[in-house]
Amino acid sequence: MTTNDFNNKTVVITRPIERSKALSDLITEYNGVPIIIPTLELQIVESDELKLMINNIDTYDWIIFTSPAGVKSFFNLYGNNIIPCKIAVIGTKSEEELLKYNNKADLIPDNFTAEGLLESFKSVDIKNKKIALPRTLSARTTLPEGLEEYGAKVDIAEAYTSGTPKDKTNMLKLIDMILNNEIDIITFTSPLTVKNLVKLVEHEDIFNKFLYNLQNNIIVGSIGPITGKVLNNYKINAIEPQKYTVKDMIETLIHYLN
Repeated sequence: MTTNDFNNKTVVITRPIERSKALSDLITEYNGVPIIIPTLELQIVESDELKLMINNIDTYDWIIFTSPAGVKSFFNLYGNNIIPCKIAVIGTKSEEELLKYNNKADLIPDNFTAEGLLESFKSVDIKNKKIALPRTLSARTTLPEGLEEYGAKVDIAEAYTSGTPKDKTNMLKLIDMILNNEIDIITFTSPLTVKNLVKLVEHEDIFNKFLYNLQNNIIVGSIGPITGKVLNNYKINAIEPQKYTVKDMIETLIHYLN
C-alpha cells in the first residue's frame, strides 16, 4: 500500500446526494472507490416563518447559516440581493454557497460546530441583538439556546427538512453490504446520517451483527465530535479529524490506514 491513498478500498458516502460529489471526487483522487448511498435527504421548505424573516431581514442584527442547504433555501426566496445585517456561517461549504449569491460572511468559527460558533460569539456583543436562524427544525438546540444565554433574541425559521430518504432501497442494500462485510470504509457527516441508518435495523434480529461489523470489521469515519458522539452511543469507534471538514476526514482516514 502506498502512503497517500486508499489503495482501491471501497468508501461509502452517506451524506445527502447534493453534497456527495465533492467527497466522491476526493475519494477517487486518493485512489479509493466511492459508493454513494445517502442516508439523509434534504428538501428546501418555503415556510411562512422563512418568508416573514426575509421580509423583515433589515430588522435583524445578525443572520446565521449552519449549512449550505440553509443558504440555498434562504436565497431561493430572497433572490440575488445583499443581506443588510451581519452574517455568520458554520463551515467553509456554507461560506462557499453564500459567495455564490455575492454575500460574504462576517464571522466563521475555527471549529465548525454550534459550540465553535458560540465560542466565536463570546467576543461579540450580541446582548439585546436580534438574530435570524434559518435551518432545519430537527437541528440541535445548542446554538439558539447558547445565543439566548448571551442575551440575544433568536428567531428560528424552517428553511429545509432533513429526514430519511423516501426510497430506502439503497439504504437496505447498504445494510446488506455491512452485514456481509462488502465495504472497507463508511463515512458519516452528521448525526442523522448515522441515526437514520441505525433506525432501519435496530428492531431487526440482524441488529447485533450489523453493529458488530461496524464496531470490528469496517473502518468508520466521522466528520467531527457531534457525529462521533452518536456513533459512540453504539460503541462504534470512529476515525475523526481535528478540523471538521470532509477533506480533513479523508486525509485522517488515509493516515489511519497507513
